[in-house]
Amino acid sequence: MSWIEEVDEGKATGDVRAAYDKAMKFTGHAQVPPIIKIFSLRPDLLKARVGFASAMTFGGSGLGRRAEELIATSISGLLSCKF
Repeated sequence: MSWIEEVDEGKATGDVRAAYDKAMKFTGHAQVPPIIKIFSLRPDLLKARVGFASAMTFGGSGLGRRAEELIATSISGLLSCKF
């Protein structure tokens, strides 16, 4: 959990709930990733962030999901990023 206040998945409604559902479907995870939740107090930014991720990452480049995941994982490792 981040130190930034966020809307819990169980309490999300409206645009936040829709964005959470889209994020979970896109990532294939059963929970909303923390990097998405930090935008939950600003539904306009949350919607833009989820839309950007859907359009530009993991399938948007033409490299294929596997290659994109490998690149993202490698860069995250080099930067010591837990995401």
